[in-house]
Amino acid sequence: MGKPVYTKKNEPKRVRARCKDPCPWNVFASIEKALGTADLVVKTMYDKHENCNHAWKNKNLKANWLSNRYMERIRSNTRMPTRKIRQTVHEEYQIQISKWMASNARKLAVKMIQGSVEVQYKKIWEYCTEIKKTHEGSTMEIMFTPFRGLGGNPKFMRLYCCLRPLKKGFKDGCRLIIGLDGCHLKGIYRGQLLTVIAADPNNGWWPIAWAVVERETTEQWTWFLKYLSEDLEIKNQCHYTFISDQQKI
Repeated sequence: MGKPVYTKKNEPKRVRARCKDPCPWNVFASIEKALGTADLVVKTMYDKHENCNHAWKNKNLKANWLSNRYMERIRSNTRMPTRKIRQTVHEEYQIQISKWMASNARKLAVKMIQGSVEVQYKKIWEYCTEIKKTHEGSTMEIMFTPFRGLGGNPKFMRLYCCLRPLKKGFKDGCRLIIGLDGCHLKGIYRGQLLTVIAADPNNGWWPIAWAVVERETTEQWTWFLKYLSEDLEIKNQCHYTFISDQQKI
């Protein structure tokens, strides 16, 4: 990168690249049948640049390549400014890209990220079934809106999870102190994560259950605590101490 290199011949089985005259840099690669693969093998190469200037623009650099190259960075911040993408490319490859290319690369990356998340959401029922199969006695509850139109998919709203070993451990040895807390979920699909923990005999924290909900309001907490009370068989709340995130021990 950073040199005025162009492809003089670009075919499925062979490619030849040269640098702008009078620079003698060149490379030729083709498929080697003896290897039995579709990989290109470098046959000839003169790897020395002479009498050529630095190229700040490269026509071979595509938005598709940029989206794959910076996928993880964009995953952590899907709203990464195009200015930041352009600056990163300039620092790493000494190449200038346009605002349009940076924006297009971000759109392609976000589309691939969102697509993978959507596929995982569609498998949520399989996930719950597998949990119930491998941890018999566990509670997995899903709440969703009805099917949206003919051939449409239901919209996910909430998920409650309480594994049998965790609720059994709470009943067998934990102190009757329960902590409730919630936090924001970061990513493409926002929401809230509600958690419940208890204090074990060694004054350590024992996780009991958690839920993913659309927001943290009375309605969602009521829905969450309803399943929690059934799992822990709480009939008389006077014997329990509940601590919220607004209280300190």
